[in-house]
Amino acid sequence: MKEKLKNILKTCGWERCIVAVFLLLVIAVGSVSLIVMPKEEFSPDENRVLEEFPTLSGENLLDGSFMDNMENYVSDHFPMRRDFIALHTQLMLASGKKDLGSNYGTVPAEGGVYFGKNDHIYEVLLPPDHTTVFEDNINAITGFSANAGLPLTILAVPSGAQEQPDNLPNFAPEYDQREALKAIEEKADSNTTVVDTFDALSLDNGDYYYKTDHHWNLEGAFVGYTEMAKAMGFTPVSRDMYDFEKVSDSFFGTLYSKAIYWNQKPDDFYIPRYKGENTLTQQTGDTVRDDLYWTEFLEEKDKYSTFLGGNHSVDVIRNSAVKDGGKLLLIKDSYANCMIPFLAQHFSEIHVVDLRYFNFDVYQYIEENDITQLAAVYSIKQLCDTDVASKLIR
Repeated sequence: MKEKLKNILKTCGWERCIVAVFLLLVIAVGSVSLIVMPKEEFSPDENRVLEEFPTLSGENLLDGSFMDNMENYVSDHFPMRRDFIALHTQLMLASGKKDLGSNYGTVPAEGGVYFGKNDHIYEVLLPPDHTTVFEDNINAITGFSANAGLPLTILAVPSGAQEQPDNLPNFAPEYDQREALKAIEEKADSNTTVVDTFDALSLDNGDYYYKTDHHWNLEGAFVGYTEMAKAMGFTPVSRDMYDFEKVSDSFFGTLYSKAIYWNQKPDDFYIPRYKGENTLTQQTGDTVRDDLYWTEFLEEKDKYSTFLGGNHSVDVIRNSAVKDGGKLLLIKDSYANCMIPFLAQHFSEIHVVDLRYFNFDVYQYIEENDITQLAAVYSIKQLCDTDVASKLIR
């Protein structure tokens, strides 16, 4: 037996055998850990629910979905997963690679990120997917005004990679999101205003996006608010009326979580403090808060949820200082959350609706709450990738 083992080692080489034994140990330990260790349900790094153990049935076994779901489960719960992601990132960057997780053979390249200049991480931008998701979204949103019989303002927010192309790696493939904006403008009717922020958010005017997160930063949100307020016929509140208070210097956002990088510098995180009297309240369900900032999230990874407490089905923002400002219904994704404190200075009420979680008839809601105006704020990438507006279809 000893002679046989020596011959195997001699044939394969000591180095290869050591690597093979190490890999077998990793797989063995990982497999045992998958069985005996408690499983997390949520990943704070990636801000998402982790895959559950799949239920076996004859149908999902035959169509192959059981094995796909099992592969996702193992990937999500493998021990030291975060460390392996970080190690993979280090190795790829050391080899000179500047894009991670992207698959240029599929559209969109879901999950892909670029490591750009000046410590920026960017989402990979490719055209809308081959399905009708983007077309369906813009058809539903641009038809919202006619269906509700109310004026509508649409703000489609460009991504950081769109606005800061000089920071991208050389030869990085990208999609010009102005094409998406043009498609929205062509669909809009006479009672719909489409806000163009592309020039205002350009890197030529400032750095308006987080380095580690896909959202615009607070300065970017203020620029977006300014353009939207003007499109609605308001005089925007001056930037001088706000103190931007730094409440954290250790914000690592969603893009960092997709490709954890040990040497990445965090973002500073700010909230706006109005210099006048605070007259804003937020109602979520039966709970009313005297502020729009859920500061308990500053102690967690998902610091962006400090704005409004994250995404809810419905929030009602009231401004007691605006008596006859009308009632706005705002459909949105998370880009709107940090802009709402500015926009709230112009309305008696803003009814903030996230259609991804809203399970009521939106038109009945409009009637019951005496809504006078409509708005939609979405990132263009979200409109390209995800169904966000099918509940508007009548």
